[in-house]
Amino acid sequence: MRRRSTFRVAVLTATAATFLASGGASGALATAAPATASPGVTACEPGADAHGAARVAEGATAQEPELYAKNEANAYGVIKDAPRLANGSVTIPTVFHMVSDHPLTAAETTRWNTLIAAQMTVLNDSFAGRTAGDAANTPFRFSLVDTTWTVNSAWYTVVPGKNERDMKKALYTGDSETLNVYAANIGGGLLGWAYFPKDYNNGRDYIDGVVMLDESMPGGTAGKYALGDTLTHEVGHWLMLEHTFAHGCSAAGDFVADTPREAAPQFDCPVGADSCTAPGLDPIHNFMDYTQDSCMNMFTSGQADRMSDAWVAFRAGGAG
Repeated sequence: MRRRSTFRVAVLTATAATFLASGGASGALATAAPATASPGVTACEPGADAHGAARVAEGATAQEPELYAKNEANAYGVIKDAPRLANGSVTIPTVFHMVSDHPLTAAETTRWNTLIAAQMTVLNDSFAGRTAGDAANTPFRFSLVDTTWTVNSAWYTVVPGKNERDMKKALYTGDSETLNVYAANIGGGLLGWAYFPKDYNNGRDYIDGVVMLDESMPGGTAGKYALGDTLTHEVGHWLMLEHTFAHGCSAAGDFVADTPREAAPQFDCPVGADSCTAPGLDPIHNFMDYTQDSCMNMFTSGQADRMSDAWVAFRAGGAG
């Protein structure tokens, strides 16, 4: 999960998933096709075995949900090693669900379509390693296949919980290989959140996907969080990346060998920060930290490998 200066990034687990997915759905205000069941991810609810993660901004007032189980590292840290997928070999169909609290004018719709196009460019550049000299290329590219438009004031300020479930039950489409992006104002000062891939949990596959602050897209009004890196960060979680600071200075770290350990999230862009005695400065330029968008510019080769393994283990063909 991710937040702005009054935002934050959070991680939701299966335990979290059970809570989030429990409860009945209320009537939706928008017409939507029924969700297609697909095997491949776990719903993140407090009390279940799912994983999710978020992004927060510096100075956020809302606290990140304490949804990680204590045994998370053992349960989800190590992924079965598989042959590395070739760079650019996987194109992920991407659906944007734009949620608003009022019918959009033609000018507003045009603006959002422009921002979505810019966001897709940022996402593809980030996963192709085009953002920095030492940024890793990855197997993943993204193709926008549809944009839906929904007017619903409750969903517009969506937070993890019942209105998130209601929204996703109505709008979710595709399967474990489809990236559903829900763009709205979001409540609680969050920049966004996502769910780690795992085997589907009791029919709650609809909980999968990324929720993001609409104005965090390139050209939006989210200040230093408006260059489009919130979606990059959340898609990293969607492909099983932990935060770089996930387990502090412990040996486990983020389960990626080539990302230096980091005691706590960094904000802004503190060049030279070194919070652990282990080798390497804090990875402030990594997409999986909490620094501002202008500071983030890379995934590592190890992160690309982990995402490749996660795709094969949990998403490709709906494997779980």
